[in-house]
Amino acid sequence: MKTIDLSNWGDFEAAIDDVRTQYGFRVLQDGNGNSISLENDIVFRGHADATWRLETTLERITRERYSVQQYLQRADSVVNEIESITKANWKMPNFPAIREEIKNCSDSMRAHVPCYEYLVYLRHHGFPSPLLDWTRSPYIAAFFALEQQCDVDRASVIAFIETPDGGKMHTEGGAMIRSMGPYVTTHSRHFAQKASYSIATVWDRESKKHCFCPHEDVHAPLIGTQDVLIKLSFPRSDRIRALKQLNDYNINHFTLFQTDDALIRSLGQRAFELE
Repeated sequence: MKTIDLSNWGDFEAAIDDVRTQYGFRVLQDGNGNSISLENDIVFRGHADATWRLETTLERITRERYSVQQYLQRADSVVNEIESITKANWKMPNFPAIREEIKNCSDSMRAHVPCYEYLVYLRHHGFPSPLLDWTRSPYIAAFFALEQQCDVDRASVIAFIETPDGGKMHTEGGAMIRSMGPYVTTHSRHFAQKASYSIATVWDRESKKHCFCPHEDVHAPLIGTQDVLIKLSFPRSDRIRALKQLNDYNINHFTLFQTDDALIRSLGQRAFELE
């Protein structure tokens, strides 16, 4: 992962512009020899401590390696209770059908993860998840990096560009990141946060199953460019300055979470810190 240490918060916008200039577009040639410019997806993630690794909430609670099948079995085991209490209906197939879908739609080069909408719902509400959450807004990422007080020197925003050249290589047995994308019907906070998600998996030759693994286990390919990660770190001493600017952009806890608790938390921060 490339790291760029900014001297202050004022350098953040220019640094984001540099990332977008370098990775925001790719140029292809059509059959007539004409150049076509296509936009790349760039997503961002904020870390309160610039030394933190990219970790999912599943990795934070256990070092046990879960296969896709094992994790879906855990997620399926709680759906009846969730539906009974929330009155939601996720229309989940039974687990034998889920297991068969994973088996039929996966191969050694690509992991299939079904029930995506349900998994995003679980992630948003605190269930340990292999989904790593990102946002398409670098400023929302910066808010999550700086919102809470933290006794460390630097925070960071990480930019991720999966396919800067438009293609992707993979070797059997190697770890791979896959963007799951923002297109999912779920809680409104997903859209307020401009959220997107990724998974990292590795093929287990012995069990012939894909297992979730740390994103930072993924290595650069021998040829081409893919899975680019750029860390922009900045001093936390600029926290209040940054939060005031982000609040001017209408980025605060309430606008991102849209609950009564989030409203009171935002008002408390404004009353005791920003003013």
